[in-house]
Amino acid sequence: MKTLVINSAEPEVTDFTDPLITMCREMGLSYQLSQWRDLAGSQDIGSWHAVIISASPMGNNANFEERLHAFRWLKNTQNKVFGICAGHQLLGCSFGSKLIQNKESERGMHKVRIHTFDPVFQNTENEIEVLQQHHDSITLPDDFNLLARSDRCRIQAMKHKERPLYSVQWHAEISTLKIISNFLK
Repeated sequence: MKTLVINSAEPEVTDFTDPLITMCREMGLSYQLSQWRDLAGSQDIGSWHAVIISASPMGNNANFEERLHAFRWLKNTQNKVFGICAGHQLLGCSFGSKLIQNKESERGMHKVRIHTFDPVFQNTENEIEVLQQHHDSITLPDDFNLLARSDRCRIQAMKHKERPLYSVQWHAEISTLKIISNFLK
C-alpha cells in the first residue's frame, strides 16, 4: 500500500511525522513524506492508497487559511484519508466545519468515549485515554458522523458518511497508533 504522510507543521517540526514514518516502515508500507506547502495548487493528491495528515504544534493556526487552501483537494478526493489534530481541523473545515478557538482546549492525557463503533476502533476499549494538545477544535460537518467525544471537546473523532475520510482531534501518532494501523489495513 502506498501511503502519503503530509506534515501539516513546518518542515523542521518532525515530532508528529516521525512516529507515522516509523509505523509505515514497520508495517512494510511504501510511503512518502510531503510538506503541506508542497500541496499548494494541487487539485489531485495522486495515486496514493492512503493519506495521513499530521498534527502541528499548539497555536499553529496563525496561517490556518493558507494551510486550508493547500488542502482544498480534500473536498473531492476518493483517497483514504486520516487527519490527526490539525489534520482533523483541516479536514473538517474543508467540509464546512467552524473552527472553535480556545473554548474546548485540552492538554495532557484525557479520556475519550467511542460514540459510534467503527472498524478503526477494533481491539480498543469503549473509553480510551489519549494525548491531547490542542487549543482549537471544530464543529461536526454535515457530511460526517461523530465517532468519539470527550467531556470537554465535542468532536474527538469523525468519519465521512460515504467516503473513507477519518480524523481524530487527539495525537493518535503518540497515544493510539493502533487506530491508524486499523485505518491502513
